[in-house]
Amino acid sequence: MSNPDEASTTRRGGSRGPARVGSANLRDVAARAGVSPATASRVFGGSNNVHADTRERVLAAADELGYVVNGLARAMTGRGPGMIAFVVRSMIGPTFASLAAGAESVATANGHLLLIATTEGDQERERELIATLREQRARAVLYVGSTESDAAFDARIAGYAKDLADVDASLVLCGRPPVAGAPTIVSVDYDHRAGVGAGVDELVAHGHTRIGYLGEGKGMTTAEQRLDGYRKAMKRHGLPHPRDLVHDAANTEDAGELAALEILSTDHRPTAIVAMTDNIAIGTYRAARALGLRIPDDVSIVGFDDVPIVGDLTPGLTTVHPPFFEVGVRAARIALGLDQAENVLLQPTFVRRGSAAAPAEE
Repeated sequence: MSNPDEASTTRRGGSRGPARVGSANLRDVAARAGVSPATASRVFGGSNNVHADTRERVLAAADELGYVVNGLARAMTGRGPGMIAFVVRSMIGPTFASLAAGAESVATANGHLLLIATTEGDQERERELIATLREQRARAVLYVGSTESDAAFDARIAGYAKDLADVDASLVLCGRPPVAGAPTIVSVDYDHRAGVGAGVDELVAHGHTRIGYLGEGKGMTTAEQRLDGYRKAMKRHGLPHPRDLVHDAANTEDAGELAALEILSTDHRPTAIVAMTDNIAIGTYRAARALGLRIPDDVSIVGFDDVPIVGDLTPGLTTVHPPFFEVGVRAARIALGLDQAENVLLQPTFVRRGSAAAPAEE
């Protein structure tokens, strides 16, 4: 019979050799240290009710045997660091990085880990991910970013919330408005409508009356809120906003350029443009220069998102700065029960640079 204190083990085929790192279990460590498994468990659980000499023997035995604590098992029983999942369609650009940084700052400060997972818009992948997070007893799930604005999404997210609640995990919408049919699901968002409205207000203050809008159409929450903000602001100022002033543009620089070339090539072109995002605004810069238009003399441009590069454009882009980091912080705090579970709508700030000014002729 082999000695339980030996670090070697018998492999298949009868040969002997050192134990594989990580193959030892808690009982092996307890036997090597000469303590009970319960005592060894208290050591790894961080209990203070263990004599210092005993703790040193257990930790030394673990080191000798290559014992690795099963963090997942500890987390599932509430004894180890918990997990907050940051679930997003795609992790692209500084927007989501700032949201994640805010959430991670809260997770780290409270002894939790932040897991970032992407779905790429694949609903089956999304369902499997939520099921896995449920099985692994994630403490909370932050569902991040713009989503479809339809009943199918509402039903899907309500199902996820129920599945997670069954294992005492919370789901918080992060950067997306509340779901009308699921009032118990908390949303932390910023005011898209007010941000676009501030852009229109700025242009009107400069004397513009023909203000165009470039952005995505219906179907996604962010697109719908920002377009609605433009329309309401134009109405508030008593300005017309016919179809020829609103052009669809996907959230890319190339799409923004194509849409801007079209809207700026008309006989009665707008003297100013509000872009749904900074990406679209950058494309508008390209289009304006391709048409020989000066910014802001011939056309003023306002963006949204305040990504780092736009301050270095010539001229710098006047834009809307959403509180991305704070959204991540507030969502994580609510998810961990540190703040009251209620909907939060934060206000963006308006950033004036050089791309908006009075029109040359109006």
